[in-house]
Amino acid sequence: MLRLKTRLFLWFLAAIVFAMGTSTLTVALMRPEAPPVPSGPMARNIASRLETLWDDAAAAENYVAEMRELSGYAFELRRDPHAIPENTRRGGPRGRGPLLFDRERNGYIPVVKRGEIVGAVTFPAHIPNTRWWRLFAGLLAGALVLALAADRVSRDLARPLERVADAAHRFGGGELGARTGLGGATARKAVADEVHQVATAFDAMAERVERTLRDQRELLAAISHELRSPLGRARVALEIAREQQEERHGSTATLDRVERQLVEVDAILSDLLAVTRAGLTDLRTEKVGYLAWVRARMATERAGDVELVIEDESIETAQVTIDGALLGRALHNLLANARAHGHPETEPLVVEVSRRSDGKLRTTVRDRGPGIAAELLPRIFDPFVRGDVARARPDSTAAGGSGLGLALVRRIIEAHGGAVFAQNGKNGAEVGFDLALG
Repeated sequence: MLRLKTRLFLWFLAAIVFAMGTSTLTVALMRPEAPPVPSGPMARNIASRLETLWDDAAAAENYVAEMRELSGYAFELRRDPHAIPENTRRGGPRGRGPLLFDRERNGYIPVVKRGEIVGAVTFPAHIPNTRWWRLFAGLLAGALVLALAADRVSRDLARPLERVADAAHRFGGGELGARTGLGGATARKAVADEVHQVATAFDAMAERVERTLRDQRELLAAISHELRSPLGRARVALEIAREQQEERHGSTATLDRVERQLVEVDAILSDLLAVTRAGLTDLRTEKVGYLAWVRARMATERAGDVELVIEDESIETAQVTIDGALLGRALHNLLANARAHGHPETEPLVVEVSRRSDGKLRTTVRDRGPGIAAELLPRIFDPFVRGDVARARPDSTAAGGSGLGLALVRRIIEAHGGAVFAQNGKNGAEVGFDLALG
């Protein structure tokens, strides 16, 4: 896709070339053109008349002088049978009769009497030697000068629009402080009114969005602090109550259920905060070797709980730009979701990394559970959609148990410019995501 400046420049240049070509053609067609040499009928009449007057030298001279004055050609009468050089040739346009020209571009009208050349009327021919390269050079020089002017005009027109597009691209990529710099009063004189209005509207919108997101972050931080503090105090109180319960009754089943509920509330809170952060596209990205990152992330899981399968050895050198913390949360949620949906605890989960035909990296988590119900497949990444197996396990504290785990995965992957998928394989569910290289 050509940049705006390039397209404007090409349009200007095409218009200039078309205008120059049209003007040149019009001038060539409309210009009155005087004949460079006498016409054929004129030459024949002169030769015929001089044949009649040849014996009267004075009359012949007077006739040539009269024709010189009437026609404007510099006719001269030469009464010499050898007046015409041997290197002459018949030339001129078709139908110009007895016209001869030598290499010096002099013209001759032979005078023939009784079948023999007795003299000639000479004149400088002035046959135009059309130099097309001169016309082309002139047109090219004019086109170059006008092209420089078109380049300057197209640059002045395109530069403000490119600044607006660049600011929009950076703002959409998470740089919330991106502005066009064309919305102020000082820039109004330098750009077109329409561009100034667009830039002003964009800067105002960006300012409002940045302020809203900043307030949202501050509110989330306050909510996190206010909710986690009472949860922490509740856990401390729960431990004290458990010790007292053990001393008096020896059973803490009720308190254990309360603790599981607190853990689930804490997990839901963490997921909500992570979902909100992923939705802000405020990623702290870095370029990493993907397989090295996956291995490091899998090392944080339980030993022997996850098995890595690599489809192609060329993936070893593949690099991606990611927010390691957020993407690690997404991978952990996929593993936790697989465990929560009936995967046998004695067998490891399979994480497969492959390369798709479009060049993207695909990460698939496979389990050996009962799979995903057909009616849930289209909604599996929606918030608060949970499978029957997860709801049936009272001890589930995984992220998938709250119904936010896979929704968070989708938000994180989409914030990275990728896509998620879920399907049923031969032995269970296959859930994962695709990421672009680089």
